[in-house]
Amino acid sequence: MDFTCAILAGGRSRRMGRDKATITVNNKALIQQVYDKVATVFDNITIVSNHHKRLHGIDAPIVRDVIPVQASMVGVVSALITASTPYVFVIACDMPFVSVEVIRHMVDQVHGEDVIVPRTREGFEPLHAIYNRSCISTLLTFIERRRLKITGTFPFFSVKEIKDQPSFLYKGMSIFTNITVEEDLALVRRLG
Repeated sequence: MDFTCAILAGGRSRRMGRDKATITVNNKALIQQVYDKVATVFDNITIVSNHHKRLHGIDAPIVRDVIPVQASMVGVVSALITASTPYVFVIACDMPFVSVEVIRHMVDQVHGEDVIVPRTREGFEPLHAIYNRSCISTLLTFIERRRLKITGTFPFFSVKEIKDQPSFLYKGMSIFTNITVEEDLALVRRLG
C-alpha cells in the first residue's frame, strides 16, 4: 500500500516564541531529525507549512495550508488533499524522539480504517497518526464549524488504536514528546 508522510511545520510556536522546525538540537534542526527518520520508512514525503519556502537539507516539497485557519486540523486536511496516496502518515516537526520501529508497526496495522492512532495513558496522539483520504470531507466540515480539536472527529471515523507499549518510550520519555517551551528544549538536549 502506498503512503505519503506529511511533516507539519506550520504552527505559530506562540509559547516557544520562535520557529520550532529550525531549532537546532545536537547539531541538527528538529525538522531535519524527524525528516531523516521518516525517510527511512517513506519515499513520498511532504512538508506542510505556510512559513517556509525551503528547508536546508530537506528534499521534499512544501505545501501550504488549503484554508487560512491556524490549526493542526488544517495541516492534516491540507496533507490529505495534496496527497496522491490513499493514506498519509502525519507527524509534527517537533518530535525529537520519533521511533522508526513504531512508525513501521503503525503502517503494518493499516487494514482499511480511516485513522490509525497511538493511544497512551495521556490520550490519543493525533499528530503521530495515519489518516485515510476518506477523512477529508468530515475534517473540512469540522473546520468550517470551527471545531478544531482533531480527536473530536474520531467518533465519525473507523479508528484503530495502537495501545500503549514499551516502544513508546525513549530513555524514559514518550516518543510523542514535542517541544513547546524552552524547558522542553533543555530536557531534549540533555537526553541527546
